[in-house]
Amino acid sequence: MAGGKQSLGLSFISHMCCGGVVLDQLKRDCRLVLIEVSKGKQPHWLLPKGHVNPGEPYEEAACREVSEETGIPLPDLQVLAYLGKIDYSFPPVPRFELHRKTVHFYLMLAHSTALTISRMTLEEGIASAHWFPVQAAKEVVRYDGNREVIERAELILEQLLAKQTAHDLPA
Repeated sequence: MAGGKQSLGLSFISHMCCGGVVLDQLKRDCRLVLIEVSKGKQPHWLLPKGHVNPGEPYEEAACREVSEETGIPLPDLQVLAYLGKIDYSFPPVPRFELHRKTVHFYLMLAHSTALTISRMTLEEGIASAHWFPVQAAKEVVRYDGNREVIERAELILEQLLAKQTAHDLPA
């Protein structure tokens, strides 16, 4: 959902997006999926995300976008927790516009791990999707905001695993 506002000859355009940190299992040695975006000069790795449709709940938008960008079937994605949001601005070409993007992220578990890229996804500039160990993902993601969201996901995963262990202990 994009909206604009004029001020001093500069156009501000807002984007609301949602995405996910998708795990292949609920274990410390899990992997997460990143997409390879090939828009511009050189490819870079990002968390899957995309625009929210008008009236679409954020959690549903996150699952839809993750499914579209990774090929993981929608029914195979389980939302575990909300990870918060990141806000950033970027100057496109031409430079008389300023884009403001808000992205809400969710921690998800994939119940299937096959990744596929559709022709539509390729046309949007997504070259591939791959599973990465968490530490490797933090090293290859292009933006600090993505890295921070992955770190939040690690903290929540630790909490989930601690709860799981506490429930498994004999009374």
